[in-house]
Amino acid sequence: MRKFWIEFHRISGLILFIPLFLQSVSGAIIVFDHAIDEWLNPQLVLDDDISGPPASIAEVMYAALHALPDVAHINSLRTPRNDKAMYTAFVEMNSQSPLHGKTIEVMINPYTADVVSVREWGSYFTSMIYLFHFTFLLGENMELVLGLLAILMLANVIVGVYYGWPRSKKAWNWLLARTQKSSSTIARLRRTHIALGLISLPVFIVLIITGISLIFPDQTKWLLNRPAKASPDVDWLSNQPIQPDHWLISAKQYWPEKQWQRIIPPCSQSPSVEIRLNADNDPRKTSGSFVLWLNPQTNQILAEQSYDTMSLRQKTAFWLFPLHSGEAFDLTGRIIVFITGIFTAVLSVAGGCLWYRRKFKRQHQKRFI
Repeated sequence: MRKFWIEFHRISGLILFIPLFLQSVSGAIIVFDHAIDEWLNPQLVLDDDISGPPASIAEVMYAALHALPDVAHINSLRTPRNDKAMYTAFVEMNSQSPLHGKTIEVMINPYTADVVSVREWGSYFTSMIYLFHFTFLLGENMELVLGLLAILMLANVIVGVYYGWPRSKKAWNWLLARTQKSSSTIARLRRTHIALGLISLPVFIVLIITGISLIFPDQTKWLLNRPAKASPDVDWLSNQPIQPDHWLISAKQYWPEKQWQRIIPPCSQSPSVEIRLNADNDPRKTSGSFVLWLNPQTNQILAEQSYDTMSLRQKTAFWLFPLHSGEAFDLTGRIIVFITGIFTAVLSVAGGCLWYRRKFKRQHQKRFI
């Protein structure tokens, strides 16, 4: 059985070599996707000398709705990530627009409500890397393939840890390079492969499991009993105006200690306003695990979703993406995920070189003996 499982580890590792390397590198990049995007596009960062009162939410939404012709409605408005960032609005285009069906992103100055940038998500660098990480730019079917490969990777890691774990002091000395003997290239590659695997193991296991959960969201929601999205009825008043800034006032009065992160304005499919908020104990720093649904005209709270009242099983569902991206533990978490991605990329290269040296170099040497 040992011979069988070691051969399984080698063959499955060979199958996973290129996908694992590409996933590791792309994952390490998108850990800091916003920072990279702002570095590549400095117009998305506010000037230091900007001053004055911030624009109202109504002005920001108006700018988003008129950033392009044929905008049907706003799918989501996201608050600036920091005091130098822009509002981000994702807009839905009318059916007659050539941009219909595409994810259009509008960046808006939080002080002047000027449109700074309009672009299609998936067409600029960081969004392409993000899309590549999940589909290799080969469509939704490839996402399913990557999910199955991730399951194979989990089995590969379990086998690798079981047979690669040092079980004696001598083995640990060899792994930590404490022996004075000169090592062959194969030995150095094997040491690198095992050492990086063991160092990154805890975080790597978390990344694999959370990655699988993101690729199979319906099964994950069922398994963890994630609360369903509310769909409250709204009675529209013909003479009552909509005042978006009052939505946030009502949300602040209802949950004073929480900060809004996203607004999903009403549309024909969902006539209520959805506001997502976060708190200090919330793992979802940039999206929020607390949700309020409001009447867009009267600003009355119609329904809520509170992270505090969820069961442990349900709360786990809201930790999956933050753990995968490192967001759950702020900058420290992102750095750990970034380093794990780099380690995994080097580990996969070391494993591939180890296989090549054993398979071909030895055969080549035997021909000249």
